[in-house]
Amino acid sequence: MKILIIGTGAIGVALAASLAEVGEEVSLIARGDTYRYISEKGVARRGLFGDVDISADRIRTFCDYSAIKESFDYIIITTKSLANEEVAKKLSGNGQLFSESTRIVIGQNGWGNTASYEKYFDRKIIYNARIITGFARLNPGTSNITVHTAPVLIGSLFGECKEAVEPLAAAINSSGIPSQASEELEEALWAKMLYNTTLNPLGAILGCAYGKLTESEYSVKIMNQLIEETFAVIKACGFKCYWKDAAEYEELFYGKLIPDTYGHRSSTLQDIEKKIPTEIDTLNGCIIRLGKEKSIATPAHSLIYNLIKSIEAGY
Repeated sequence: MKILIIGTGAIGVALAASLAEVGEEVSLIARGDTYRYISEKGVARRGLFGDVDISADRIRTFCDYSAIKESFDYIIITTKSLANEEVAKKLSGNGQLFSESTRIVIGQNGWGNTASYEKYFDRKIIYNARIITGFARLNPGTSNITVHTAPVLIGSLFGECKEAVEPLAAAINSSGIPSQASEELEEALWAKMLYNTTLNPLGAILGCAYGKLTESEYSVKIMNQLIEETFAVIKACGFKCYWKDAAEYEELFYGKLIPDTYGHRSSTLQDIEKKIPTEIDTLNGCIIRLGKEKSIATPAHSLIYNLIKSIEAGY
């Protein structure tokens, strides 16, 4: 398969190394120092699921969309969600990247990331990936997989068949990262929203890994309120969810999800340490917006959101 990955952060680099390792033709869009590093040294994966090293001659790296003169089977988006409008517009202006069978796969945190792509592309080619594995970039071309609690799930939010992305899911799975195609992407993405909006910003504000948050009754109270507010929004909006209420989810959250990812430091915390914008607007900011639409109060999310925005304002 021919695969283009747009976004060379920790997830993009890990997927590039993984897919190239199993024989797929992988191309990357990268910028600046990352472009120069990968062009010279290639990409690598470390940590859970084994080490993978891909030399520069086994992967193609571009800094400009127009320099690519071929189409792809899959275009995987692993940029920050803040870049979606720019990426969607550039893709729409480079039709050579698409064939009739091309599928866009969005592998980002948050809810609502398809909106920018729906402006330019038919929904039938837009898919999402639910990634609940922890990644950290060690250098511009090396990603370390730190924690894992569930397979990567790839599917459509618009009722399209999962068969179109089964080859991609199979390739990622064969590389060692558990992955499968799914027809329950709405449920899966809201499972990730529950997880991310509860853990990511709070861990960033307190400067700690996920597990540490369970060691204080005060942070547990905050997490429980965040979960309850998110469930109120899910129910008011009519979104599909795996669990009937907050109590049922909390049993899994505290019993499995946090223990599985105990030592992980969130992407929000990593962004703050690098002094770059976080994805808070598609995480807790999304819960606040949806809550307002349905007249659901979200005071805990609002406080968390404002604290993260205050930190960003101080960069």
